[in-house]
Amino acid sequence: MNITEAKSIIDTNYTGLLAPNNITLNTEKAVPYLEIKGFSDIHGIKHAFSTRLGGVSTGFYESLNLGYKTDDSPENVTKNIELLSESLGINPDRISFAQQVHGTKICVITEDDVSSADRNDRVRLGYDAQITNTKNIPLFVYGADCVPILFADPISRVIGSAHAGWKGTTGAIAAKTIKKMQEEYGCLTENIHAVIGPSIGPDNYEVDETVIKQVINCPYIDTSEENVLLEPVGNDDFKYIVYSGSYLRDGIPDDYLGKTQPNRGAAYELFRSVKIRNRYMLNLWNLNELIMINAGLKPGNIYNTKLCTMKYHDLFFSHRYSNGRRGLHAGVIMLV
Repeated sequence: MNITEAKSIIDTNYTGLLAPNNITLNTEKAVPYLEIKGFSDIHGIKHAFSTRLGGVSTGFYESLNLGYKTDDSPENVTKNIELLSESLGINPDRISFAQQVHGTKICVITEDDVSSADRNDRVRLGYDAQITNTKNIPLFVYGADCVPILFADPISRVIGSAHAGWKGTTGAIAAKTIKKMQEEYGCLTENIHAVIGPSIGPDNYEVDETVIKQVINCPYIDTSEENVLLEPVGNDDFKYIVYSGSYLRDGIPDDYLGKTQPNRGAAYELFRSVKIRNRYMLNLWNLNELIMINAGLKPGNIYNTKLCTMKYHDLFFSHRYSNGRRGLHAGVIMLV
């Protein structure tokens, strides 16, 4: 895919040209990258989502593979990170990486954590999310279908990144990252912005009942009967729709951890059934957005790129499309 084709996809993918969360493909530097206008407008925050374009890798990893845990040569990956860093104006020797084990542990990053120029010393083993209030530390979050989420509190001057596959999502890593920002730095949820980066979309993410049970049991959504709508879509299939928050009534689940409110909230379709295959199509975008709203974020402060990595596998890496033979793109955020 070339730059012109990529810009066409990104320019036409998002509806509402006057919306504050429109996506742009920045092509001013050697390596193109995505920016979200809502985040670009935040003073003192630098952010980006990389694509497959602009690197030196070949074959399955063409061309900007940023992941060392692939069969690509480490030299290629290092060069790709340097190229992206140069385009973003960040120091590659200060990047903090999370190991990403599909868990929900959050690491607090300090100046001491990036004092070594050795990359291995800057990998947070066993963590899927990072937060910091220290300037000039780029936080990397990888993706190749899983959801990369970036966080920014412009008032408290705190940023974060989280990796949310289905395990991390249903484990509420987004809500836990928000809570960690509150605990460590005193952030107020109404000040926190979040962006859901390129990841597999609801038309392509087929899962089984095991995953759906985890969705329904997520403590940051109220899936009691009064708060759920099953909307028929034909052939005995249905859309599973959950309302945001939990409106004040008898029967609020004892283990519900999200916000409560006097009235029924906005509706979010989380999945739809495909009974002929005994499967479900999961919407990780809506699920993460709903979890963050229930954790206290304002809906207007959540930006969703709605770029499906499987649909646009020539623009982003997709684990499912390539049956696991793929590189990694990344979300990046830094205080300046």
